[in-house]
Amino acid sequence: MLDYNNMSAQNVQEVIQAISHVRLGSYRRFFQAGTDLEALGLYQWNEDLREAFARTTDLIEVVLRNKFHAALSQRYGQLGSAGSRDWYAHLRLPQKSFEKVRDITHVNNRGNWRPRQPARTPDDVVSNLTFGFWPRLLDVSTDTNQVAVPWNHIIPDVLPGHRQRVETYWRPQAHQDAFFARLDLCNDLRNRIAHLEPIWKLGPLREEARNRPGRQVNIVDGPTRTPQESLDRLRLIDDRLIELLHWLSPTLAWFYRQCPTHSRCVALLTPAALDAYRQNRPFP
Repeated sequence: MLDYNNMSAQNVQEVIQAISHVRLGSYRRFFQAGTDLEALGLYQWNEDLREAFARTTDLIEVVLRNKFHAALSQRYGQLGSAGSRDWYAHLRLPQKSFEKVRDITHVNNRGNWRPRQPARTPDDVVSNLTFGFWPRLLDVSTDTNQVAVPWNHIIPDVLPGHRQRVETYWRPQAHQDAFFARLDLCNDLRNRIAHLEPIWKLGPLREEARNRPGRQVNIVDGPTRTPQESLDRLRLIDDRLIELLHWLSPTLAWFYRQCPTHSRCVALLTPAALDAYRQNRPFP
């Protein structure tokens, strides 16, 4: 963390001006920071926590796309090698998803879409799709031959570490929606990190479901109102992210739990960390 204690008063004011009083104002109000140095320390806490969570969401994104790619390549596609086929060309993707793939595989020449040269491989396509593409795959109901996509068979291959491995469990829409909601949670956090938003500023906690005709997602808890509530909610999010990683790869999740990166994230989600950053003291 930056050592604000060794800065001159003028340096501190220059840093505050660079970050902006408005941005630091939310830290003053929510955490009841009494001084500029306290607000800066808490701002640094958020920055370090963003970095720690980013490691988790980045890892989940890589594993998630590889699991979907492998599972779908077993069932769809003609171009490519075993385990890496152009399945995306054989599913009736939602329009936005179709356009994301087309932007990778084709180039727009005055309104005419032409395949890129050299042609993009399935691995090229998958590696360039953003996180938000993957949850929306669950909205694909048929392939290009109008045959139903068997998600109840595909999802167990995507989630080998999930406690439910039988295809009958994944047939109900509600269970698929719960999986979507977990992916959406990870994607939402990823976007908040990318957009430099304060990740402690959390809205209502909703059940892991999706709005459907005749059924609205229930709110489990309201927005966080105190630093302790934010810490509690962030620990819940961390638990759910690690569980998602376990569903995707139990072995990788076990090792990630033991690594310094995740240990750092867990340590930052404590009152002791907030106190240390508030006082601009080194935190392990």
